[in-house]
Amino acid sequence: MTPITYNSPNRLVAGLGSPVRVNLGIGSERIGTTKRELDKVREILQSEHCPDMLMDLSVIDTGKELWQCIREYFTGPIGVLPHYLSFQDETGLDPGRLFDRLRCAIEGGVNFITVHCTPTPFLLNLAKQRLTPVTSRGGGLIIRDMLMRQRQRSVYAEIFTELCDLARQNHCVLNLGTAFRASSVADGLDEICVAEIREQSRYIELAHNAGVSVVLEGPGHIQLHQIEEYWKLIEPLRVVPMPLGPIVTDSNPDMDPVAAAIGAASIMQRSRGGIINAITSVEHQGGVPSLSLSLEGLRTARVAAQAASLTYCGTSLLAEEKVARLRAIGNSCVIGSKEPGCARCSTLCPLTALPYSLRSSLMAEKAQ
Repeated sequence: MTPITYNSPNRLVAGLGSPVRVNLGIGSERIGTTKRELDKVREILQSEHCPDMLMDLSVIDTGKELWQCIREYFTGPIGVLPHYLSFQDETGLDPGRLFDRLRCAIEGGVNFITVHCTPTPFLLNLAKQRLTPVTSRGGGLIIRDMLMRQRQRSVYAEIFTELCDLARQNHCVLNLGTAFRASSVADGLDEICVAEIREQSRYIELAHNAGVSVVLEGPGHIQLHQIEEYWKLIEPLRVVPMPLGPIVTDSNPDMDPVAAAIGAASIMQRSRGGIINAITSVEHQGGVPSLSLSLEGLRTARVAAQAASLTYCGTSLLAEEKVARLRAIGNSCVIGSKEPGCARCSTLCPLTALPYSLRSSLMAEKAQ
């Protein structure tokens, strides 16, 4: 897997050997919500858990697009899904209009785009054996267009060569979307998932041959023990992974950030680099993430990113060594405590009760 560099103001590097990056999705779902999302992003960027990347998932045309407003004060990579605002309920997607929108976004400063190239009638028929055949919003639009226009392949497949030329000329990264990702761990790594990976591999090869950097959007839901098998399927593709989770248990949807962090850390530890998406606790609750929920999702994703990065990236260990040093200096597991020990352990605290001869040299020096 070759690391990729996003042509954003901060030139972010992601992939093999780099610390795991965190992406946050934001977006307007109806008229009048752009200001809400902008205010939320401003607050998030001032926090200690700000994302490395942002993705505009807006599904409503608000004139000046949300990502354009964000670019005024965010230096990291920004992405969009061009077909969200190109799809027409009555006519679907026109290839020419879609490509015009792609050109405007890419030449206008978008750093990565998510495209769904894989839908075909064959894969759709396979997916019908699931309880829920399709759960991807972007993939669902492409499938609707395919059926409306009686296409034999995705509209993105029809313009993929031209899209690669445009992306290469503007140093834009392609996120290869997963249209048939499972809606639950009960389906997980099923026949449809494996068949779509084979289809994705074709487009990854085409993009690489055209000199375009590619990120692979991975499974949304998969059982923990299946992650090793999933990694073996995508490792030969030499592509930077950007999984949507994966959520490893659906039984506690209000704890989706934790379930997703477990799956994300597991994949990133194997890939030794990549991008994970911050998941909020309303992911499957039907709500729009508030500022506090977005921050919760970001913080949880950061923990997963750090845990995975530690396994291969030496610079990530510095943060852990800092914590260890602070605990030693303070004679307490509680960082920043003004008193040695803590209320929980009381007189049994080994950090204060052990003889000086058994303490670290740092603690002994402080005591002197």
